[in-house]
Amino acid sequence: MYTPAFLETLRQLEETLQFPAFDLEDAYALGTRLREAGTREPEPIAVRVVLYDLIVYQSFLPGTGKDNNWWMDKKYATVKRTHHSSLRAAAERELSGSQEDWQCDEEHYAFCGGGFPIVVNGEFRGAAIVSGLPHLDDHRCLTETIAAYLGKNI
Repeated sequence: MYTPAFLETLRQLEETLQFPAFDLEDAYALGTRLREAGTREPEPIAVRVVLYDLIVYQSFLPGTGKDNNWWMDKKYATVKRTHHSSLRAAAERELSGSQEDWQCDEEHYAFCGGGFPIVVNGEFRGAAIVSGLPHLDDHRCLTETIAAYLGKNI
């Protein structure tokens, strides 16, 4: 499903979508934008923003619930472990094969779209996460909203 070119696109996206600064106010603003973006999607989404391992924003649109919470836990674990998007982790695992034990642990990690790192000046600070759409659409919704928040075109 994934190609080396797709993986390179994901790498470039992570380089492009880094933050000049990110604090609690930014987490609330980004989370609110993600929630609003979710209202325009064909299916409801749940949103989470994590900063320094603390859930600082979380919202569940009507029609989401425990399953989405579980997926967001797994997506965050993946982003925290890799400091990359959960979709990049999926692409790397498929293209390179599972090389470490954690890459086989689908109970605790998610290898799909919907988790994206919050990186400030090259330093990992947390993640923005959505759940509810098909996984590539989770990634699209998330990255388009982050790009708009940062005033960048992707």
